Amino acid sequence: MTLNSIGDQARAYALQVASNRIKTTLSTLTQEVASGQVADIGQRVGGNTRALNEIESRIQIAGQLRENGKDAGVRLQAVQDMFGAIRLSTTDLGLALATDSFYSQAMKDARSTEIGNAFESVIQQLNGTNSNRFLMSGEASDVVPLSDAATILDSLQAIVAPMTTAADIAQAISDWFDSPVGGGGFLDTAYHGTLGQPQRITVGEGVAVEMQTTGASGPVRDLLKGLATAAILNRGVLAGDADETKALLVTAGTLMMAGDSAVLGEMGRVGLAQQTVERAQVTGTTTLNTLERARTDIRSADPFETAAALTEVQSQLESLYAVQARLANLKLVDFLR
Repeated sequence: MTLNSIGDQARAYALQVASNRIKTTLSTLTQEVASGQVADIGQRVGGNTRALNEIESRIQIAGQLRENGKDAGVRLQAVQDMFGAIRLSTTDLGLALATDSFYSQAMKDARSTEIGNAFESVIQQLNGTNSNRFLMSGEASDVVPLSDAATILDSLQAIVAPMTTAADIAQAISDWFDSPVGGGGFLDTAYHGTLGQPQRITVGEGVAVEMQTTGASGPVRDLLKGLATAAILNRGVLAGDADETKALLVTAGTLMMAGDSAVLGEMGRVGLAQQTVERAQVTGTTTLNTLERARTDIRSADPFETAAALTEVQSQLESLYAVQARLANLKLVDFLR
């Protein structure tokens, strides 16, 4: 009869290998129970990770589009809030200027002060920021979009100082605001942002919104034109000519009302862009949830199978410890009995 045996050192090594293997399996199963995901994705998908990689890539893209949508939504709402605040200080004022039938010197002085304050306030709001970015500078979001109110009035005063009629002054101011690039007007001296194609932000698959509104937009210039037409009176223009002063104030009020209507139209356009963003966000969230569920289905571990395997491995480890304990207690005298 042939007897096969191994030495103590070999036996200890074999027990150590078995113990490490069982402990590794136990650790893996414990991790799967805790995370709910299989530890070896390659084994789960049979080595073909293409589908999972594609899902991961689409999840990353969908997440980025959702962040783009959030950013665009915040900026568009900031534009709406800015225009809303501007209209609070200009709508009623424009109507009052256009419809007041009597202007005493005291009323003129009061209106001039009110208009000057409104013009300065509007410029400050148009120069406002959101998330440390200037809203009205186009793509040059680190540049203050407009010169301050005093600088703009300085430029206009130099142009209209020799004029003596409300019609000429109003026309000169209008021409300055409407002058194209290179004409020495508003776009050359008072607006410092970018012109040309608006910034496009992709907020969904095949969906983008344009950030069109800047300090150079027509509605913004129309409103500023009306305010500046009245505010220029604070510079001594038409001093002593009550009739021409009244005519200029009425003209300014009419321009402000037209500018207010244009701003309302711009707010409507911004509102349509907000709706586009909201729809893209809903669609993107649905897509992202679907992709994440698909990824979870591939990576998830069956809790019942994992628990059963964990129980079996624990039993194996306990048995191994029992064998090690028994072998550790063996003595030569017990063997020779």
